[in-house]
Amino acid sequence: MNKIFDKLFRGITKLNIFNETLAEIGAVVLAIIVIWGVMLTYVFGKSDIFSVEISEYLLVLICFFSIAFVQKEDKHVKVDIVTEKFSLKKRQILEIFTSFLCLIFCIIVGWKAATVSIMNFQRNFYSTSLISFPMWIPYIIISYGFVMLTLQFLVNIYNLIVKLTVSKNSK
Repeated sequence: MNKIFDKLFRGITKLNIFNETLAEIGAVVLAIIVIWGVMLTYVFGKSDIFSVEISEYLLVLICFFSIAFVQKEDKHVKVDIVTEKFSLKKRQILEIFTSFLCLIFCIIVGWKAATVSIMNFQRNFYSTSLISFPMWIPYIIISYGFVMLTLQFLVNIYNLIVKLTVSKNSK
């Protein structure tokens, strides 16, 4: 059973690393677009129709493709002024509890984003700008990001429970 979980969790980790790589590529593309827009505006006195809107969509991609990787690396902001005084066991139990709450939150938000994405796709909604970008794409990116974050929380919860049981057994 552990081999199955290990293989599944390694797959989730590889997918999160791949998503993070795509987010990094998106950040490079975003930087190029912003530089292009600034140069076009301030050097040539012209403007384009796509820089701002494409930048917004790239920000969505960067944020939601990297969110699960950041969680995997345990790099999200934490306020631990109170919890640092707890014992290791109490911190682990609290982290399992908060991870479970986050898991529920991610399921709800991911589900709602998927619902909005499907609605935008079925109703053929596009942005009101000159680009006329299909609106289901940003929402599906948000939904996908929350699915990956949900899976990462499952991995975290499993690993925390294993750590907790190992520390109990070692005593």
